Amino acid sequence: MASRAELQEQKKKTSNELILAATQLCAEEGYASLSIRSVARKAGIAPTSFYRHFRDIDELGVAIVDKANIVLEKCMSKAQQKMPEPCVEKISSSEQILQSIEGVVRPFAETFIECIEQNNQLLCLFFQERTGNSEPMRMAISEAIKRLIDALSHELKRISQDFEKKIVETQLIAESMITITSYDAVVMLLNSELDSSEVNEHIIKKLNLLLLGAHTKNK
Repeated sequence: MASRAELQEQKKKTSNELILAATQLCAEEGYASLSIRSVARKAGIAPTSFYRHFRDIDELGVAIVDKANIVLEKCMSKAQQKMPEPCVEKISSSEQILQSIEGVVRPFAETFIECIEQNNQLLCLFFQERTGNSEPMRMAISEAIKRLIDALSHELKRISQDFEKKIVETQLIAESMITITSYDAVVMLLNSELDSSEVNEHIIKKLNLLLLGAHTKNK
């Protein structure tokens, strides 16, 4: 007879298989087409067994968001580790300001895009369902993105301390950076003709201009 720990481990394994099955089906047919029967069939379990793990499709959708959130938080942490330390002296020249801005923009964009490429089905679903029909899923995605915005906003405030004129509205700028990067990265994944390195540089250029504009506006 299996121990409680073994049963819990098996339940966790099956839950993960259901999440993976749903993610794969969404990539093929879209989230709106998901059904308990189709997900259970894809995962290789009986439809009635689905309810041992999730109440309904919406709860499964929230579990998918939770998994994506873990991936994105690791991605943001990795990007932050690549960002430079603050300068000792205040920065005033345009060249220094651009270098400082790119010191945040490039690690963020490159790490974020790499993360989306490596977890394309999961993260494409995450960003596409930001405006989807499932309210619980939309709310979970909104909370996850807010945490990303807070982390990126913190980095923008940090580099802004080096400038004679600080960047204001960092929350709004961080939200725009995440929206631009995720949208362009998802479009790239859906269009095999696009070159990833060119898309990467195009995104970095957009983000640099966004931050330069925000800095100039504050002068």
